[in-house]
Amino acid sequence: MKCPTCTSEMDQGKAYIRGRLFNSMYFSLSPQQCWFESKRTGRKKIIVRNRSGLHFIADEEIVNPPAYHCDDCGTSVIVENT
Repeated sequence: MKCPTCTSEMDQGKAYIRGRLFNSMYFSLSPQQCWFESKRTGRKKIIVRNRSGLHFIADEEIVNPPAYHCDDCGTSVIVENT
């Protein structure tokens, strides 16, 4: 896929949301980040950082939609799972 911002070739992979600090069985108190994992290289990269907050584990990493990321300009495209 060509990047809509700079027209470079984008890396294909998946997107997911994950916390990093305190996690228990039912909830998490941690900054939430949107990650991109490359299908080709397996490399993981934070593409969006979010503020700290309370969220339920049930909402975490349930949907891992297909995504594309451009290493040249940093643009990410998340594709709707149908």
